Amino acid sequence: MSNGNQSIQEVKWTDDAIRWQGGLHGDKLSNLQNIEEDSSSGDDNQCLVDPFADPDPTELQTFQFVVPSSIHCSEGASSSTSDEKDKNKQTQTHIEVSIQGYKSEADAVWKSTGLTLWKASHYLCEYQVENPQLFTGNVLELGAGLGLNGILAWKIMCLFAKSAENSVCITDGDTDALIHLRKNIQRNQMNESSNNEPEITCHQLLWGAITSQTFLSQIAQNKKYDTIIASDIIYAPSIVAPLWETVHTLLEKDGVFVMAFARRKVPVSIEMVLESAKGRGFGYELVKEDREEGIWVYLFRFEA
Repeated sequence: MSNGNQSIQEVKWTDDAIRWQGGLHGDKLSNLQNIEEDSSSGDDNQCLVDPFADPDPTELQTFQFVVPSSIHCSEGASSSTSDEKDKNKQTQTHIEVSIQGYKSEADAVWKSTGLTLWKASHYLCEYQVENPQLFTGNVLELGAGLGLNGILAWKIMCLFAKSAENSVCITDGDTDALIHLRKNIQRNQMNESSNNEPEITCHQLLWGAITSQTFLSQIAQNKKYDTIIASDIIYAPSIVAPLWETVHTLLEKDGVFVMAFARRKVPVSIEMVLESAKGRGFGYELVKEDREEGIWVYLFRFEA
């Protein structure tokens, strides 16, 4: 796995700073002090063992996706005959993505929500395989967690846009999630090898105007992204504005931001997110929804 030629020094941060402490960046000095205190506290707190704890709280999941072998088929083409349907089946391509993380009920998820998979990510995957033409050029994933969507985007790119000029950058702010994310990227790179293979990189990215500008100059080398994707990333009001600051900074003027949003028992509604998007100059289009589950997939573009 490549991490690119540039890097930013990563800070210790987990997303419970948002959910329980109310801020995106939190008090870094306090967080670092707590880390040092935890590491120097000895073994006194390590002797308590939960007899009911799951002996293996992690799981490896393998996902299969079916993508048409050609993304340039005529939209008006008819495939009503059985021969044509059989031909379409033969031209389908299967993509496999393996993801390891924690089970949703594991205690570790309370500290870092990105350590497990959430339901909106599956809806974004469906949209990705239905619209593989989006994944050319430079692609960025925000709040990737375990990396399912970003790795799928890279595998689609390896099939349909195989060029060293194309790339996928997968990011998260949570240092615990980044550990598992990088392992998942390596796991899925094992069966992909080509001299012309699109680059896949992984970096920490904390949202906000200043951090995104630093990311743009030091990591992206001032090259903005054609497509940004994200799923299940909003669970506190305090991160809505920094999200749009980040997208505004990193998205090309003619680019598209694809976001899957799931309704949750948190004080953030899709209406709040859409209103904030409009305030930052984005128009939006609903492209996929499940009203019963409360999941929506939106496309966001800069308004003319």
